[in-house]
Amino acid sequence: MNVKTNTQSIKSLVVAALLLIGITAQAQTINPMPKVSDDWRFSGAISAWAPASWTTTSVGRLTKSSETSISDNISSAGSMAMLTGEAHKGNWGLMADLVYWQMGGNGAGYIPHTRDSVYAGANGKMTQTMLTVAGTYTAYNSPALYLDGLAGARYITSTTTINSSDEIFVDGSVVHSSSASRSFTNQTTDPVIGFKGRARISNTSWFVPFYADAGKGPGGNNTTWQTSLGVGNAYSWGDITLAYRAMYFDLKSQMGVTKYLNAGPQLSATMNF
Repeated sequence: MNVKTNTQSIKSLVVAALLLIGITAQAQTINPMPKVSDDWRFSGAISAWAPASWTTTSVGRLTKSSETSISDNISSAGSMAMLTGEAHKGNWGLMADLVYWQMGGNGAGYIPHTRDSVYAGANGKMTQTMLTVAGTYTAYNSPALYLDGLAGARYITSTTTINSSDEIFVDGSVVHSSSASRSFTNQTTDPVIGFKGRARISNTSWFVPFYADAGKGPGGNNTTWQTSLGVGNAYSWGDITLAYRAMYFDLKSQMGVTKYLNAGPQLSATMNF
């Protein structure tokens, strides 16, 4: 019985190894550089971005900063979507990039006394949407380097919702209870310019994807920028990339200015049509 099991395992490993070799051999023959032509070409990507976050809020002369690690963001993450789409015809093109996520947390406290006690609890949720839309133009295209210039706008909105409740007990009975909910939304739309592209590694299917943009809206504190740099491998259907992505933006409110920086690794799968 063990011999048969071992034989099946060996066969499975051999088949897997042959498939891996075949996939690798096929990948080495794929040219990762886009083909510029008068025909339409489309691509769509889905990503998983796991950033750490740095937040600085300034109200008058008072400034408060906080940092959230990658693991903290993952543990508090809710719904999210990270999608990118592109369309090209000749040297001209359009791109749209969406980052949407929800972060949540809660806390509660209980203070007992001889006859009475107090319970208080609160939970909060932050929802952010960052949508970048731009027109592109292929400024350089060679077997080793592909470069697009881009100009467009980034729309950013951030909503924070806080729900709180409290109860007072006397001899085990509730004598008072209350709840409240407040929501705050800040948003901005800023023009951005930048560039993106990829550099082929030797004559292989491997490449280095890169992206950078920057913009500034109205007012003294309204700046945004975004960068990414990584490594990818091309296949017949598209490519897979692993990059380090960073995005910064300011949001103004009636109270002050909050500055956000999110940066961390991102894994993406892109399909070409």
